[in-house]
Amino acid sequence: MTSIQLPKERQVGHLTLHRQGKKITSKEYNALTAAERLEMIRQARGKQKLDLLLNAQDAEQLVPQLHPQEIYLTVNQLGPDSCSELLMLASTEQVTTLLDLDCWNGDQLSPVLSLHWLELLLSTGPEKVCQLAKEIEPELLALFLKKHLKITRGLEAFDDDGAENANRLEGLYDIEYASEDAAKIIAALLKILMQEEQETYLLLMEMIRSENLSVLEEEVYQTRDNRLLDLGILPSAEARGLYSYIDTTSFQVGGKEDFRLEAEALPNPGAILAHATPDNLLAEVLATDISHQLATELSMLANRKMSADQIDLASAEAIAESLQSLYKVLNLALENLAGKDLAQAETVFKTTYLQQLYQYGYSLIHKRQLQAQQITEGPIGQLLDYPEQLFVDSLLQQPAYLYCDATEDAPSSLQEISSSKDLQVVDARLQQLTALEKLFTEQLPFRLPTGEALESAELTLASLLLTAVANQVLGNPFEPNPLPLTTLAELGEKTLQDEQIREDFARGFCDFMRSHSKNCDFFAQFCLECWEEELCDYLHSATDFQPSFLLLRD
Repeated sequence: MTSIQLPKERQVGHLTLHRQGKKITSKEYNALTAAERLEMIRQARGKQKLDLLLNAQDAEQLVPQLHPQEIYLTVNQLGPDSCSELLMLASTEQVTTLLDLDCWNGDQLSPVLSLHWLELLLSTGPEKVCQLAKEIEPELLALFLKKHLKITRGLEAFDDDGAENANRLEGLYDIEYASEDAAKIIAALLKILMQEEQETYLLLMEMIRSENLSVLEEEVYQTRDNRLLDLGILPSAEARGLYSYIDTTSFQVGGKEDFRLEAEALPNPGAILAHATPDNLLAEVLATDISHQLATELSMLANRKMSADQIDLASAEAIAESLQSLYKVLNLALENLAGKDLAQAETVFKTTYLQQLYQYGYSLIHKRQLQAQQITEGPIGQLLDYPEQLFVDSLLQQPAYLYCDATEDAPSSLQEISSSKDLQVVDARLQQLTALEKLFTEQLPFRLPTGEALESAELTLASLLLTAVANQVLGNPFEPNPLPLTTLAELGEKTLQDEQIREDFARGFCDFMRSHSKNCDFFAQFCLECWEEELCDYLHSATDFQPSFLLLRD
């Protein structure tokens, strides 16, 4: 008896998957309620999903209840050629979505892909072909056919008395095909329609004859865009409006109107949303009873974001990554608006348009990105040391990341900004950079290099400050003037003990830094570590020493 592998337990927002990854028989599987089997199907992936569908005794009723993108992902995970049975069970609306998503290159219908899909539809059998021909938008099917054939003569030929009519192909129309493959595939399709659905056949053939190809293609493309819009899938340029910056200080929660109209025609979007796992406050909100209406709104927002970012909707991995990023920004928005108050967060989530909530979270990050950009374009931008440079570069990525320095317990890391705590760390680091800029532009007695001097060497803020300190230790003016290599031994004698920095020197340096700025302790500690590392490296490898922080001259 066939056994079926069940999905393992997983909590994804308000979606709970089954508890064990065990196997059950087909009989046990079909003894479950339709709702239970449908939930299992929605949570499965790839071959497992297909097996669950095909082993369901009521598969004809279950498949049309799946979200069309769920079908699309399954077909692409397994390959269209492996999914003929699934296509036989899919609704016309689901098949249309497959064609809309898979067969277009920009605003042009792909000849190769459209012919391949006509072949796949032919493989579903005469009954399904006839059903689709009757129910699908006739302009869409006419375009798919017109891409591969030309009708040279039609019904009007029967008005002629020529004897050649008796030998005309298919008795009604003379057809020139674009290729041998097209002739084989489309002739078989047309034969089915001519025999089983003559009215539909005649409508399609006359539409193919009368419509201009470019005009028909433009019209079908527009209706395709409208259909995809119902899923939240927009042209990329239009979808980019999602990233419009808004004033976070004047943001108002609430104001959402009824979303039921958009949700009524769309099957359960849970399978799409379950490709990623929300965390923190958002996870708690989604763990409550989220309505189909809210889930639909969230899936449409997810599709809009994927459209804006030009994510491959056929890739489960790309969808998961995009969704995870979406959840992080929404969580950030909720935490900033509701703190740790779950009840307040639920109210915000249910009464505020999710697109506006996302824009609020995005704008919280973008505001910090603008600050970081201002620093990089300012006087210290080209002189940042690697911890600050990594922080700024990571923050300016899309999506933005928080760079965390290595500690004794953990290596350095990058994490996408997703919580109020992350934002507090970003704010603290930006304040440090602002203080650092003020230190070097207003408070230290030497000026930063500019022009050719800045371009001629690999200078950093630490190298400038440490070189100035080294000069001072040697009795020279406090200026970042390059030192002779021979002076490093003397610097080591005066500031190191047992190959560690002397406490009195470290204390004096920190006191000096605090006298200028109270928010640069982080930089003072970094400089001391660099000083110790530099001089110890010199002591151990004086012959082939390569300076990293102290500026030296020949």
